[in-house]
Amino acid sequence: MIELSWRVATKADRLLLQRFTCVEPARKLPSGRVAPHHRRWEQEVQTWFRSGDALADANDDAAYGGRLLLGFAAGDLAVCVSHARLRNPGVETPLRCQLGFDGPIRVLKAVGVACSYRGAGGQVADQALDDIFADMLAEEEGQPILVIGRIDSRNKPSERFVARNQFELIDDLPSDGQLRNWFTIIEADDVD
Repeated sequence: MIELSWRVATKADRLLLQRFTCVEPARKLPSGRVAPHHRRWEQEVQTWFRSGDALADANDDAAYGGRLLLGFAAGDLAVCVSHARLRNPGVETPLRCQLGFDGPIRVLKAVGVACSYRGAGGQVADQALDDIFADMLAEEEGQPILVIGRIDSRNKPSERFVARNQFELIDDLPSDGQLRNWFTIIEADDVD
């Protein structure tokens, strides 16, 4: 197990986030030009963290328990995670009806693992998710929580990550590039 230490991101972390790298660079073509990135969804997540949008979203979501958390391993930024309480009635009401859940719903907005911490069989991502679940439970005072996340249907590593962490697919949209909705219900007993 990799030990992560966490803290809430602040405006002072803008430069740190601008340097955060959670996707390998696009390859160069023989002409010297950069090829379109083969994992565009990863590039979009990295851009979201780097651009300041993740900080802005966390500030906007603060009243809803929104948090942008930075996870450090051996002093290095290893993981960035954002989550907040769901506040969209157009999504919440049908979701509650479909799943029969009446407790709090939280959205796992993004998880980015630094390139230097990838390749360890998902250990960093799995540890980060356990830690984030504990953070969510603390935010909701230990109540059972329905956690939802959206994953690009081409992003098979992330789908394997959530599946091995007991998420289930809510819908199975057939088209490449569409975001698919995943969910799990967490309780205080589930978190170490």
